[in-house]
Amino acid sequence: MPTRCRNWVVPIVLLTTSLASSAFADQSGTATLTMNSYLSFDSGAVSGSAGDVLWNGSSLSPQGHAGIYNLGKYGSRAFQFLSARSASSVPFGVAAIPGDALVAGDVFGVYTNGGHYAKVMIIAASGTSLSVKYTTFGRAQAKPAAAGPVPIITAVQNNYSYLLPGVPNYGIAPGSIFVIVGQLLSSGAPPVLQSSAAPGLPLALNGTSISVTVNGITTTPALYYTSSAQLAAVLPSTTPVGDGTVTVTYNGVPSAPAPIHVVPTALGLDTLYGSGNGSGVATDGNGKAFGFLNSATPKQVITLWGSGIGADTSSDDRTYPQKQNNLTNIPLQVFIGGMLANVSYSGRSQYPGLDQVNVTIPSNVPLGCFVSVVAQSGSVVSNAVTLPVSSSAGPCSDPALGLTGAQLQALAAKSASAVNALSVLVFQATNLDGTTTGVGAFSASANSSLFGAGYYYASLGSCVVIPPHAKTQPFGSPLDAGTLRLTSPAGNITLTAGGGQYSGQLPAGSLTKSPGTYTISGSGGANVGSFSVAINVQTPLTLTNTNVLASITRSQGATVTWTGGFQNGYVVVQGVGNFFPVGSANFFCFGPSSAGQLTIPPSILLALPPGGGNLFVLNTTAGQSIAASGLDLGLAIAGVSFEVPTTFK
Repeated sequence: MPTRCRNWVVPIVLLTTSLASSAFADQSGTATLTMNSYLSFDSGAVSGSAGDVLWNGSSLSPQGHAGIYNLGKYGSRAFQFLSARSASSVPFGVAAIPGDALVAGDVFGVYTNGGHYAKVMIIAASGTSLSVKYTTFGRAQAKPAAAGPVPIITAVQNNYSYLLPGVPNYGIAPGSIFVIVGQLLSSGAPPVLQSSAAPGLPLALNGTSISVTVNGITTTPALYYTSSAQLAAVLPSTTPVGDGTVTVTYNGVPSAPAPIHVVPTALGLDTLYGSGNGSGVATDGNGKAFGFLNSATPKQVITLWGSGIGADTSSDDRTYPQKQNNLTNIPLQVFIGGMLANVSYSGRSQYPGLDQVNVTIPSNVPLGCFVSVVAQSGSVVSNAVTLPVSSSAGPCSDPALGLTGAQLQALAAKSASAVNALSVLVFQATNLDGTTTGVGAFSASANSSLFGAGYYYASLGSCVVIPPHAKTQPFGSPLDAGTLRLTSPAGNITLTAGGGQYSGQLPAGSLTKSPGTYTISGSGGANVGSFSVAINVQTPLTLTNTNVLASITRSQGATVTWTGGFQNGYVVVQGVGNFFPVGSANFFCFGPSSAGQLTIPPSILLALPPGGGNLFVLNTTAGQSIAASGLDLGLAIAGVSFEVPTTFK
């Protein structure tokens, strides 16, 4: 089970250059560009005649000798992080940035006509107007080549969890496989996985080597593969714990040092889709991976795969076979379906950096196709993954999702964006600023990986965590389902359509005040045939402990309690922890209405940063399938949600 090459997206490109003293000091400011206006980053002037960039209302293009490089929507934290080092290696070009990419939070770099480097972030984009903030750095420099020789490090991540700095469980443990993401890290040749057979993984590969310095001690990680955009290596077990730096040297040219946070333990669990969340990689005693058609069973011993348990100084972190030492000195708990599982082994797999954890599934574990799995060492938790579990070793079943393992497997096996899906939600949202009620529908082609990995779903009795960095594109082209109409005790409305989305408004509080049958019918369109589906709406739940939920101690867990609830319905609790502007950490827990309570365990809450946040409690009816020609999957539900502000401690 060696490391795999994946996730080639470069999240942040450091626009940097080593500057000596300068008569031109760093300059910062804000500016607003209207159609056909120019902006000079050397002077900060907006004019109608000259500047470094021109905004024509539909694109932003460099002018004169200026160059531009768009990083993407990474927000103010990324903007603040960018400094003035190694800019000569950034491939500034003359291609314009299209207007649809220039959204709030988009960050880009400019090489000015005065020979300076500037970092820029879009504050607001409204119609043909752009508002930006910028910092122009130091003295003039020669314009960089289209692709310079200096390596650039943009991220250092666990090879399996892909967590980024800022979340409490981020860190790279000694003896673990980690990836360095960036630009010009090595040759542009396709990555080739190196063998760890004697003499072992190389310390230099394709002209590239890595050095890590922590607390004055420098170690050299062995490389699994190299590419221009990503390296995979094993952090030596002799690396001290603490904050230090990592440097990549390619063809004798070193990168600027990038920060690395080395911690005693930070286990990342492997996932089938290599995303860091969703369906996990687990095998039986014969090494066969579990899937929708061959589930794990209660009381079965399984092996979880990943990296980051911690240092094992008895192995050299380079050569197979490594000693298989049960690292009992590093405490490790594993929770499956929220229940503590017995761990019989946690340590190296014999492959350098690759860890295995042998656990026994609890006998009374909840069943489903997406049962949660989380490991915890002290207050540090792994990424949350899922596992199919059934009472027999055959296909799993997820009644709440309304799909069997065979159906999920069929959907997952389709090509990307080939699943035609229609979802309908009759909703009532009780937010801090009031109550809204309406109906919404979404009809689009869905990515098959959404069903194979279950990125945003957990089986009954389970919780999953969605970290801020998680990026999936579950939906593709919109589908035409014709005209949709709602007939209900609260009123009859025709939904407004646009781009595969349909919406309509009902009087506030309708689902509570006007129970009964809510019927959604579709006339049929170019992609989806006609249909009619009825949802039985009765009395939703009433929360009973919102005062207790106002403050949640993450290490102690939290329990949401209620009375009543939709008959045969479900309760979803979503927690949102405030995070830096590029995203928020989320968790989802799923349970039946009839339970009257739902517990969020510490192993889930510890993945959220401390601070302010919100709980959203959604009570839904049982899902009703939608049958129509052209659809692979259709589902209709009604739901009432409640917002509960909280503080995570």
